[in-house]
Amino acid sequence: MLSNFRGCLLGLAIGDALGRTVDGMSYEEIKNKYGFIDDYLGEAEWTDDTEQALILAESLSSTIYFSPEDFANRLKNIPLSKLYGPTSSEAIKRLKMGYSWRESGVLSDTDGAAMRVAPIGLVYHFNYNLVEDYAVISSMVTHKGSAAIGGAVAVAIAIACVINEDDRMLEEIIKRTEKYDSLLAEKIEYAYQIRNVSLEKAVNSLGNSIMAFDAVPLAFYCYFSSKTFEKAVTKAVNAGGDTDTIAAIAGAIKGAEVGKEGIPEKFKRIKKEKIIEAADKLYQVYLKILSSLSSS
Repeated sequence: MLSNFRGCLLGLAIGDALGRTVDGMSYEEIKNKYGFIDDYLGEAEWTDDTEQALILAESLSSTIYFSPEDFANRLKNIPLSKLYGPTSSEAIKRLKMGYSWRESGVLSDTDGAAMRVAPIGLVYHFNYNLVEDYAVISSMVTHKGSAAIGGAVAVAIAIACVINEDDRMLEEIIKRTEKYDSLLAEKIEYAYQIRNVSLEKAVNSLGNSIMAFDAVPLAFYCYFSSKTFEKAVTKAVNAGGDTDTIAAIAGAIKGAEVGKEGIPEKFKRIKKEKIIEAADKLYQVYLKILSSLSSS
């Protein structure tokens, strides 16, 4: 299972770094300029997607059970010069101004909560209700839109189901996501239904914008339609739009499935020591919780 924890966070960071250099380009622009991207373009550097996931991981490692206060305080300490998305930036500004975590969130449906939520799905995979509840609260610190919250729930539950090798994964995702945003739940289900169509058709059907109701379903399409880690992340990178986040989400889910050993060596050129250390700490948190539950 440790390998799955490592694979998840590595997959997130790798997808993020692969997608960084073409973020914002359309599917057609990427195809015309690069053909098909199957490796890094330039430096293998991640963005705020991975940074926020690491901040969440550090918070969980410190508090064992999720503390929105601790997570908010860590976000508050991020320098304003950091290139964060519009919603996260606004929420962080509010936290710096003295807003509590209950007040800091923005009514926005962008995908920032979904991109960073993987650590919650990993640590609390043994209890889907806990995963769902923590995903919701973690989103609301910055993102209060229904699709933003639903996206965080969908990704966290997917990772928990993958760790558990749960065949009811799609059912669990849809059941829990539709409580918050029915359109998002329908689009994720549709992403599964069209898993055998071409990437171009999937992009046209699902969308690839920074909105959670586009990026999250497309990331699931990349996961559902791919047998290997490489196929999942490269589809996401070549999809265009919010490529770093789409690939980060697809990479996190597929990475959790295949484990660290299932990720090709060519993608491990990122600064992986910090990622692996964070994954190992999350695994220790899980073991601590498991031990306390078994002794109570």
